[in-house]
Amino acid sequence: MASIRWNAKVRSVAVGVLAAILLASGCAPGSNATRDPSTPPEGVPVATETVEKFATGLEQLDMTGVSLSVSPADVTTELKTIFAGMDGITPEVTVNTITYTDDGSAATAELTLRYPLDVEGWSYTTTAPLENVDGSWIVTWSPSVVHPQLTAESRLRHQRKQPKRAAINDRDGVALVEERPMFHIGIDKSQVAEAEWATAAAQLAALVEIDAAAYTEKVLAGGAQQYVIAVTVSQDAIPATVTEIPGAMVQDISMVVPPSPTFARSILGTVGTPNEETIAKANGAIDGSDVVGVSGLQARYDEQLRGVPEIRIDLVARSGQTFEEQNLFHQQSSVGQPIDLSLDRELQTKAEAVLANHIPEGEIGAIVVLDVTDGGVLAAANSTGAGEYPYATYGSFAPGSTFKIVSSLAMIRNGATANSTVECPSSITIGSHVVSNYSGYPAAGTGSVTLADAVKYSCNTVFAAAAKDITPEQLQSAAASLGVGTDYDAGFTSNFGTVAPDAADPIGRAIAMIGQGGIEMSPLAMASVSASVASGKTTIPWLVKGHEATSTATPLTEQEAAELQTLMKGAVNMAGGVMTGGKTGTAEYGADASGSDAHAWMITWNDKYAVAAFVEKGDSGSGTAGPMIVELFSES
Repeated sequence: MASIRWNAKVRSVAVGVLAAILLASGCAPGSNATRDPSTPPEGVPVATETVEKFATGLEQLDMTGVSLSVSPADVTTELKTIFAGMDGITPEVTVNTITYTDDGSAATAELTLRYPLDVEGWSYTTTAPLENVDGSWIVTWSPSVVHPQLTAESRLRHQRKQPKRAAINDRDGVALVEERPMFHIGIDKSQVAEAEWATAAAQLAALVEIDAAAYTEKVLAGGAQQYVIAVTVSQDAIPATVTEIPGAMVQDISMVVPPSPTFARSILGTVGTPNEETIAKANGAIDGSDVVGVSGLQARYDEQLRGVPEIRIDLVARSGQTFEEQNLFHQQSSVGQPIDLSLDRELQTKAEAVLANHIPEGEIGAIVVLDVTDGGVLAAANSTGAGEYPYATYGSFAPGSTFKIVSSLAMIRNGATANSTVECPSSITIGSHVVSNYSGYPAAGTGSVTLADAVKYSCNTVFAAAAKDITPEQLQSAAASLGVGTDYDAGFTSNFGTVAPDAADPIGRAIAMIGQGGIEMSPLAMASVSASVASGKTTIPWLVKGHEATSTATPLTEQEAAELQTLMKGAVNMAGGVMTGGKTGTAEYGADASGSDAHAWMITWNDKYAVAAFVEKGDSGSGTAGPMIVELFSES
C-alpha cells in the first residue's frame, strides 16, 4: 500500500489554501456569518414572550405588564389617544418574525396588523425594535410601531358612510320600500321651561294621537337637553298646529320605509341597527352605526340591498398638535342592488283591507293570491293580529277539506274520474274511530254519488274509506304534483306544508285524506294547490325575481288537470260566483277537536288568479273565508 507524506512546505501551502477557502465561504473559525438571524446568538435569550405580550397589549390597547423602554402606563394612555377616533376598532396583531443582531444586543420584530373593515379588511406590516438590557428584552416604543407613518403629533381616525339602501320593487318595477324623507315630531326639552314639560308632552300626545300618560312619563324621565320623539311620520302627516306647542319640534330624517306601516310587513321585513351578534358574525362588514335588514326580505337580502360603505382611515392631528391629514386606507362605496318582487301593490293593499274588515282585532287570518300564469305571489296578506309573523306564507295549519283536492288526485291516479261512482254513507268505522260527515250534510250528497259530488258536498266518508287503497307515498306524490309537501327554497320565508300520514295507522291515514292528522299547510301552500289545478302544471310560488324554485315532483298530466278542474268547478258556487273553481275546508282543532274551534279555508281560481283564504278561528270555509274572496274581487 502506498503512503502519502506531507513535507512541511507543501503542508503549509495546503493549510493556507484551506484557510482562504474557509474565509471565502464564511466558515472561518469563530465566524457568525452563517448564523440564522431568527435564532439569537449563543447565550442570548429569545424575545418571543416579550413580543407576544406586546402584540396582545397592542390588540387590547393596554400595555400593563409589557417590558417597554418607557412607562407601560404612558404607552397605554398614548394608545388610547391614537385609537380614540377609531370607533372601537382595534387591530388583530400577528407576530411574523423576530430577527436578532449578531452580537445579540438588539432585535427587530415584524408584525402584521389587520383591522376588520368590511369584508376584506385592512392590513399592513410594521416593525417593533427591541433592546437586550442585562439579558432581558424590552420593546423600544414609538408611535411608528402602530403604523410606520404615525408620529407623536398624529392619531388614527375612522370614518364610515353607508350608501343609499337599494329599493325593493313591486311587479311593475316601482319601489315598495326605499329610503324616503320622514319626520320626527317630539319635544325639545332645552327649548321649554321645566315646569311646562308635562303640559307640552300631554298637548303633543293629544295632537298626534298617542298615549299621553306614557309619552309624558318618557319626557319627564330624560335629561334637560333631551329631544324626546313622539312619532315618526311622512311630511303630509305633520299637524299644522304642532309648532304652537311649547318646545315641539319637527326634525327631518331619512328612513327606509314601505308604503304604510302594515304593508306586507311580514314579507318585506324591517331595517334597524345591528345587534352585537350580527356585528360579530359580519366580521367587519357591518358597523354598529349601519342600517341593516332585521327581518323578512330586508334581512335575507341585506348584503345586496345595503351595498358597500365608504370607509376611510386617516392620520389626523392630535389635540393641540399641527399635522397635515394623510389617508392610509380608502374603500370606495358602491350602491346596493334592488330586488324585484312579484307583489301587486293594489291587490296586497286590498287584501289587507279585506282582512281588517273580517278578522277581529288580535286574531289571525290570511289571504294569498298567486298569478295563475307563472305562480308569482301577487298578495300575501295577514291580519293585524299576526304582527310581523308571516302566517300567510309560513303558517302551519290543518287544511281540512281543501286537501281533498290532493286526495282526489291520488284517487284519480288509482283509476278514478270525476264521474266515478263512490259511496258516501253518513259515517264509517275505521278500527275504533268513527268518521262522520259534518253536521248539516245534505241528504242529496249521501249514498251512491259521483266523485265530483263527493268533492262538491265535501263527503268525509268517501275520502276516509279510500285511504285503504292509497298509500302514504301515493298521497305524498299527489301533493308534490300540486306544489305541496316538498320543501323548496323559494327565496323567501315559505312553508309548502307537511304530508306525513303514518303508514301503520289506518285511522291516521283516513284522517289525512280529509286534511287533518299528519297534514299541515300554510295559506301559501294551499294557494299552490289551487294554482296548479288552474294552470294544469305543478306550480311553485315565487316572490323574488331570480330566485324561483323548480319543481322536483312528477308532473301533472293534461288528463289529471282536466279531472281536477272539473271537481273544483263543481264546488265554486260556494265562492259567490266570482271565481271559476273552488273548494272550502273546515278543520276542527283543540284538545278534543270537538269543533269548538275551527280553521276555516277556501281555495279558488280563475284564469288570472289562484287564491287561498284562511281564518284561524272561523265558522266554516263558505261562511267565513269565502266572503273575504268575494270582497277582494268585487269591483267596489
